[in-house]
Amino acid sequence: MARDDGLPVGETPVPGPSDALAPPAELGVLLSAGAGEPDRLLLLSRPRDGRVHLREWSTHNWSSAPYESEISVADALTIFQGAYDARRRMSVSLKGIEAWLAGRPA
Repeated sequence: MARDDGLPVGETPVPGPSDALAPPAELGVLLSAGAGEPDRLLLLSRPRDGRVHLREWSTHNWSSAPYESEISVADALTIFQGAYDARRRMSVSLKGIEAWLAGRPA
């Protein structure tokens, strides 16, 4: 006996490619607090034409809308290089962030 999907009873369709297997559209990086600055969560889009879309939350605005901006890849790298130089903890390595900003997987 066949089912509506054309497979015999007891057979399960093999899953096809899904969005879960696609590379993420954003890279999330959590920066720890330091030197009077709050914890920050930054979400970066994939680079396009040398720019990224940045969404940012901090301990000052966790429950509200993020600060959003379009910044150059160079400016984004400056943010993370500064955090690295200040020895702030980051949830993604600086090498991973550099790879993402270069258009490679993080």
